[in-house]
Amino acid sequence: MSNFRPNGHTSVKKNGKERTLPANKQNKPASLDRDIDLLLEQVRDLKIDGDKKRLIKIDEKSEEILKVMYPVFSVDVTRFINFLLTRFFQDHPELIDEIRKSFKKL
Repeated sequence: MSNFRPNGHTSVKKNGKERTLPANKQNKPASLDRDIDLLLEQVRDLKIDGDKKRLIKIDEKSEEILKVMYPVFSVDVTRFINFLLTRFFQDHPELIDEIRKSFKKL
């Protein structure tokens, strides 16, 4: 997995020892780097309003990704999930409209 930690770190700590990433893991297409770095920075900067908590089930494939979000990308899982939900609702405003219509019918 690529290392997209902030500030372009090319070394990682493992078992208390710092090691430099192999050259093949440091060389990524520049445009991909910028796009992912920008996206991860947006997730890191997301401000979460509120303190509500919700227990949700996550499938194994997604959990494998989520459990490395912070160690690999310095991205908090709560921020990441909030970011995804915000983007999803922005991309699909018709869903919000349907929910509002349903509430009016109740």
